[in-house]
Amino acid sequence: MATVCREAQEWIEEEVETPIEEWENRQEERCREEPCNWWMLCLNKLFCWIVVIAVKVVRFVVVTIGKWVTRVVCEVVNLVLDVVAFVVNLILSIPVLGGIIRTVLNWLSEVVWRLVGLLDFGLSLLGLRWKKRMYVGLLIPRSEGKPITTEAAMLPQIEKAKELYKKLCNIELVYTGACVTPTDAPSGSLSVGCDASGFFSDWLLGGSYFEFSSSTCEFEEGWRRVVGYGGEIVVIPVLNVTPDSPTELTVGCSFASTHNYVVVDPAAGPAVAAHEIGHACWLSHTPNEPGNLMFPSNLAAEPTLTAWQVSVVRWSKHCVYF
Repeated sequence: MATVCREAQEWIEEEVETPIEEWENRQEERCREEPCNWWMLCLNKLFCWIVVIAVKVVRFVVVTIGKWVTRVVCEVVNLVLDVVAFVVNLILSIPVLGGIIRTVLNWLSEVVWRLVGLLDFGLSLLGLRWKKRMYVGLLIPRSEGKPITTEAAMLPQIEKAKELYKKLCNIELVYTGACVTPTDAPSGSLSVGCDASGFFSDWLLGGSYFEFSSSTCEFEEGWRRVVGYGGEIVVIPVLNVTPDSPTELTVGCSFASTHNYVVVDPAAGPAVAAHEIGHACWLSHTPNEPGNLMFPSNLAAEPTLTAWQVSVVRWSKHCVYF
């Protein structure tokens, strides 16, 4: 089931169906305990049970049947959108031309959704931070016929990211699962430059490979990545990230809104994916704050974010209420 459809069904069950069932149980208990008024020929108990039965019928018709109708409609609409998005993503996977269009589209969607979310940004700065969601998936490339790492090896980074964004930002990071690419990565594409070379290489075979693989592996709700709203951030482990400084190795990279993916070293510390996701949501480095999640190197075991940083992340197109 598509994530958005599953969440809609869960909302109906939690916010509509469950409260009605709880009321039914309380009403049934009251009907059982209510004394029979003989002067009313026990009609008081009859009326009580008629109300319970009527509510059960209404719940079945409106909630139970409505829930499944909603699910079917949602799945059909979502499938149509995903097919259209897949075709668009195939175009965006074309080297050079597709890469340029992809860059423009990603930044345009980011700016549009930032403008739409200005009010929410302001409320977040004031401390009003209702629960939001971000969707994150793993794309594991192949090299020489085998995956370069495993889902198990990457899960510590995913779990740490889930923990940090929940604690610091009241954001539920929804992990959508891992996928191994069906083919080997093009030569050299698993060594990603976190500089101008990396930006422009995204327009070439390496970026096309990542885009095409994301479209096939993360087909479900691919329309979100096209329109931007709630677009999944794809975490991609690679063999090497450059350039390295004289004292520190580069272990991850993100080009903010340019890409829908971030790259990380699978052997990096547990907070690296969370750090790169922060870049994907427009956070910059904080070289003077060693305890901050966006410190450039040697991330703290329990990093922090400022109120401004939290609001910027929550303002991202990737971070949504539904």
